[in-house]
Amino acid sequence: MKIIKFIIILFVSFKNFGQTKSVIFHNENGEQVTKEQFYKTKDNRKNLDLYFEKDSIQYGVLIKRQRFGQLDKKTFRTLKNYVTELSDVTIDTTQNIVINYLTANTKKIDNKKSKSTWNVLDKNYLKKLHKIANINQFWINSPECDNLNYYHQNKINWKTDNDDLFKKIFFPYQVKNANYILIKPDGKFYYYIGEHSK
Repeated sequence: MKIIKFIIILFVSFKNFGQTKSVIFHNENGEQVTKEQFYKTKDNRKNLDLYFEKDSIQYGVLIKRQRFGQLDKKTFRTLKNYVTELSDVTIDTTQNIVINYLTANTKKIDNKKSKSTWNVLDKNYLKKLHKIANINQFWINSPECDNLNYYHQNKINWKTDNDDLFKKIFFPYQVKNANYILIKPDGKFYYYIGEHSK
């Protein structure tokens, strides 16, 4: 009798173990879609697919890589004051603001001598930006980012977003690698999420 109970328990355990959780898929507009629709519209040039679990339900969400928007005056003023406080640099209100934002989901490299070859970190990056327009440029990182050495911390003055203000305003989802934001003097902004180059 004990052997039969054991076999039943073992069978139920393996059956439950082998079951995969269903995933609820959403498109770029937040609408629920089928798995087929989700993968058909997935395009790494236009969107990123993110997966997460909440309350034991798995979600697949497409988010747009590029977005245009307008910061309201209060949010824009808060953002400028915050960046000024972080960097000790007063922002010229007639210039564009460029933020290179490093996320928390960067891959920690154990080799201390290894450095990123990401071309945005090249010396001529800022020169090229200044040729395009007058800018205020800042290197900001998520507080969870634990690998600044890999991203040339000895050459780049990374500032930590301890209040998660950029995450709250622009990046509600954790995306690997880095993002950038361009903000015009009137508060209009453009951002690009995920891996990019100069």
